[in-house]
Amino acid sequence: MSYESVARRYGRAIFEIGKETGTLAALAREIGDASAMYSASEELRLVLDNPLIPEASREELLRELGGRAAFSDVTKNTLLLLARRRRLAALPEIARQLALLVDQDQNVARAVVTSAGPLSDGYLDRLRAELEKATGRKISVTHRQDPSLIAGVVTQIDDQVIDGSLRTRLSSFRDNLLRT
Repeated sequence: MSYESVARRYGRAIFEIGKETGTLAALAREIGDASAMYSASEELRLVLDNPLIPEASREELLRELGGRAAFSDVTKNTLLLLARRRRLAALPEIARQLALLVDQDQNVARAVVTSAGPLSDGYLDRLRAELEKATGRKISVTHRQDPSLIAGVVTQIDDQVIDGSLRTRLSSFRDNLLRT
């Protein structure tokens, strides 16, 4: 089931509350942490999503988890509201939507850099600086490794992909040879 439209509404509401209260960064982090907890534990999901478990028991569990994680009242109340409305399954998408809104608000773009092997911190810092210069935005870089690239780097920012991998160059070379 897709929760994208529901998640956009909740994400926007949480974003607005965070902006109004000046707690946007902390709130986004807490929602992300709650989402990670929910996603990581199948047992937790089974309990929280089970309609046969009394609502009071689910709410007590959420309050305890929120207390242990030192979540703010806003985050705890958000989780309780999602549980009451049977929308906890949307939490990972809500966290994603909220992160997108925070990034837009702070003029941050997320770049995924994929290489065949490890890249040094110095290289990633230089790449980040060049991407920031090219886009005029702050860049948050995530590095992934994919040995199938053979060599080179593929960088994705939003929906733009810059493919400098040897795999792609060899594929293009092969296609050109086959056409002639």
